[in-house]
Amino acid sequence: MSTDYTQTLKTIKDAEEASAREIAEKKKALAEKLEKAQAEANAGVVKARTDAETNVSQEVEAAKVTAEAEARKLVESNVKDAERVAQKKLGKNEFKKIIDDILLSEFKGA
Repeated sequence: MSTDYTQTLKTIKDAEEASAREIAEKKKALAEKLEKAQAEANAGVVKARTDAETNVSQEVEAAKVTAEAEARKLVESNVKDAERVAQKKLGKNEFKKIIDDILLSEFKGA
């Protein structure tokens, strides 16, 4: 009977050790999976940040090009208007009005 009892205890102990090994292996596998998932998430964040910075710089460059084109058009339009006005022969009254409206207007508000 004592042999059966000893054998039963040994079987229980072996089962406990096997369970402990299995739990440790699963814990290790889960920890490795978690580390891998964290590394992938970090890589994803870095890639997203890089992509966002690239998109921002591309949009800034596109906005710069658009603004320069609009400024060029505005300058060209103003040059044409200035040339047209310069070609006009102004009378005394028109000349006085331009001087009053443009040149002297700064002093009127002061």
